[in-house]
Amino acid sequence: MGIFRKIDFWLLPRNLNEQFSPYVWLIYLPLFFVPVVFLHQNPMDLLWTFLALIVFLGLYFHSYWVKSQDVIYYIVGIILLGTLAALITPTASTLFIYAGAFCSRLKPLKYAVFVLLVLLIWIAAISWFFRFEFYFYIPTLVFSLIVGVLNIYQYALHQNKQALILSRKETQRLAKVAERERIARDLHDLIGHTFSVITLKADLAGRLLDKGQDQDFEKARTEIKQLEEISRNALSQVREVVSGYRTSDLLSELANAKNVFASVDIDFKYQFENIDEQQIELDSASNKELAIVLRELVTNIIKHAQATQVTVTIKHENDKIVLAMQDDGQGFENSQHKGFGIKGIEERIQKLKGFVNIKTGGQYTGTLSEIGLPMTARD
Repeated sequence: MGIFRKIDFWLLPRNLNEQFSPYVWLIYLPLFFVPVVFLHQNPMDLLWTFLALIVFLGLYFHSYWVKSQDVIYYIVGIILLGTLAALITPTASTLFIYAGAFCSRLKPLKYAVFVLLVLLIWIAAISWFFRFEFYFYIPTLVFSLIVGVLNIYQYALHQNKQALILSRKETQRLAKVAERERIARDLHDLIGHTFSVITLKADLAGRLLDKGQDQDFEKARTEIKQLEEISRNALSQVREVVSGYRTSDLLSELANAKNVFASVDIDFKYQFENIDEQQIELDSASNKELAIVLRELVTNIIKHAQATQVTVTIKHENDKIVLAMQDDGQGFENSQHKGFGIKGIEERIQKLKGFVNIKTGGQYTGTLSEIGLPMTARD
């Protein structure tokens, strides 16, 4: 199993919703090359078919690593490959069907439908130009249309479902933030009122003691006793107010970040890798620090990066919770590394025995910020 896992890590990224589905869809690929092996006697046909298969697999697997807007190049590549293969065998129709299925990964929905329509027109055009037989273009058109439409429809449903789930979770988190703010206001009002009463009682007791008469001592004693009762009651009320209060957490800050980026037209996505969302709350200290760091990184991107897309990945790696934020902005020079609040982030994280890696320029488009903190038991 070790070698297969290594191959899987090399072929596909780790952030797929269904990690093994790309392998399942390859079940239709024998329909392309098996008929050539059994029906064609020309060795050159076999060689070109084998080369086409290798090129297709390269395009197929590499397309899962690119952004949605770049998938169009892989679709065009598969269409051209299928056109050349169609000159050898009518089973090249399989490649066009894969191209139709890939249209579902294009955004927005209208663009995906448009590309699928262009694919069907292309199939009809080359069938007419090269005078392909009906047993090529009829199945190719029909199945490319069916598979393309079904995939676009299912992908749109999946995206809507994920958006609804995310929206519901973000609404819950923002509601928690609003509740915490309400509690903080109540706490402020309670403490302000209580300390005002304590101040008045203490001042009255002090003036009674200054008079030095027996009846005034008795009244001062009463005032001091009332001070004790007030302070005990205030302590009890404060405990009731803060019983449900917790500081800002990473999940709430992610929801806030999405709203902030949306207000400045920056596409923002976040995902969890090798970790369940609920595990984020295992360590409240790390949770709080990562929330603060995320807020600082969001501010940096808005002020300096000139980015259009931002992706955050939260993962469990080597007993650490790691927050990785990637933007497609302009990056910065090494001399600016300690600016933009990065020095403050490093100091906060190092106190908790974590690490901060900032990578920009070179092979990195924009900036990749990785922050890791140890995961310990819940406080």
